[in-house]
Amino acid sequence: MIFGLCTSLAAATMRNLAEVEAAGMLRFALTLIPLVILTIGVSTLADSRHCDLLLAGILLGAGIGAAIAIVQFVVPFDWGQVLQIPPLHTDDTSGTGSRGGFARIRGATDHPIELGVICGAAVPLGLHFVRFAPTQRLRAVAAVLMTLLVLSIPMAVSRSGILVVMLALAVYAAVLDGRQRLTALVLAIAGMAIFRAAVPGLLGTVVSTFTGASTDDSITGRTEDYAVINELWTQQPLLGYGLGTFRPETYFFLDNQYLMSLVEGGLTLLATTIVFFVLGVASARGAARRAASPAEASRGQAVAASLVAIAASGLFFDLFSFAQVTVVTFVLAGVAGGVWRHGVRHGMPLPSPAQRFAAARSGERPAPGSGTAALVPQPAGEVTMAHSSPRTIGGQHGHPHEDRHLQRQGRTPAHDADQRGRTRPG
Repeated sequence: MIFGLCTSLAAATMRNLAEVEAAGMLRFALTLIPLVILTIGVSTLADSRHCDLLLAGILLGAGIGAAIAIVQFVVPFDWGQVLQIPPLHTDDTSGTGSRGGFARIRGATDHPIELGVICGAAVPLGLHFVRFAPTQRLRAVAAVLMTLLVLSIPMAVSRSGILVVMLALAVYAAVLDGRQRLTALVLAIAGMAIFRAAVPGLLGTVVSTFTGASTDDSITGRTEDYAVINELWTQQPLLGYGLGTFRPETYFFLDNQYLMSLVEGGLTLLATTIVFFVLGVASARGAARRAASPAEASRGQAVAASLVAIAASGLFFDLFSFAQVTVVTFVLAGVAGGVWRHGVRHGMPLPSPAQRFAAARSGERPAPGSGTAALVPQPAGEVTMAHSSPRTIGGQHGHPHEDRHLQRQGRTPAHDADQRGRTRPG
């Protein structure tokens, strides 16, 4: 990501910039580059406890923003004006419009889309803490925060928010069993019925944003931009026009982060942006697969679900133009690296790519959790699992603390097992 940002900055210095373009370049450089460094720091320094604290902070912040949005829905007010401190001033972003007679609330964010994306991406984190927070009180707090998140999403009357939460829940469901998925589905249906009775017409308005998408000005405006973007990109295909230089004051609003990256940084920035999200999701998913406990699996999958949802939202709006969701994205990417590192050190080992490739070609299956990834043939209609674990002693699984105790005495599990075999009567 650093490489793509630096090449895009270099492209900006190769042409004369208007004042608004230079200001945009400086703003994005001072925002994104430090956030990338933050991501690297979190991924390399944060341990399991720090990762949990960062995820809890994201959930708490999103929950507070959702609470503000719900209050706005009942009693409309501008949160930016409430926090205005003389002589500072806030940009006027209150004109977010309405749909179906409902004002589009934005809570403490800059836009209803940003509100919907943050709240939708935070829902898997809420589910994780509801299930695995260390105390009953914290699980209750997580349940309250998750309820606020779910309630605020339809109040923003945003297609992006609905799609994000649906995608996030679908990805997180990979760590749930059949009964838990059925329970979640029943609760979702009951919740929608209660919500429809409490706020008549709102769910119908949200549904109409999808059914009437073909005639929606916001959709047709996005598709009309594609021809212009293609023309701009072909003129600077590799490095683009420069980071932060595609300003709506000079050009137009571009509601697609990947097209924005393509124009501002060419194929280089677009590729590094995609790789950034792919590595983040793969790291979190790898942590879930290596997890030594259901709580660790849930945490890794929740981070993966949030990152997948945010990455998908980049197709609907210019993601990195909004401060709050940008910070959340980079922090989540750092946490993904942190939980992956924790899984590699303390979790179950996984077969290497070479072993998985060899197993796929031979019709065999690498045993999960195996230190040597023994390959076990799979006869038709039979599932056989075997593994050679460094913790196996005489056919029984030892405990890592026992292993360390033996090593301090100058002995090893293998040595003790050998001694037992020699002294066994016979």
